[in-house]
Amino acid sequence: MARWLLLLIIVIIAVSPAIVFLYVSKTEHAVSPELQKKREAAYQSALQAYAQELKPGMNRKDVENYLRAKGVGFRQMCCIEQWGAFADLVKIGQEKAPWFCSENYVYVAFEFTSAGLKPDLHPADADTFKMARIFRQLGGCL
Repeated sequence: MARWLLLLIIVIIAVSPAIVFLYVSKTEHAVSPELQKKREAAYQSALQAYAQELKPGMNRKDVENYLRAKGVGFRQMCCIEQWGAFADLVKIGQEKAPWFCSENYVYVAFEFTSAGLKPDLHPADADTFKMARIFRQLGGCL
């Protein structure tokens, strides 16, 4: 009986730090609903600002020239939704990451249709702008 009690105490001592860590990390990353609504409104506002200027059917070169002219930095990433042309990503926010990741970025993603007959490994100036949308990306995850 004493062995079982000792084993139970050891298990409780071993598991307790993990439970405390999970509880603290969960409450630490909690965001009030009001703050989250404000963030979402800001993201939608940024998306709408781009939608007013950049219309589907434009080519990649014109979209990227617009971004450069406005001094907006962007990066390119393949396959946002499915295999296809590279998307241009403009960072518009950063949120607290879950405990298992170190980054949680929010972008406006400009998606394109490839100018070639098949998806290409490199963005082409003639790719056609399809749509812009909010895109979230976690990074530095375990």
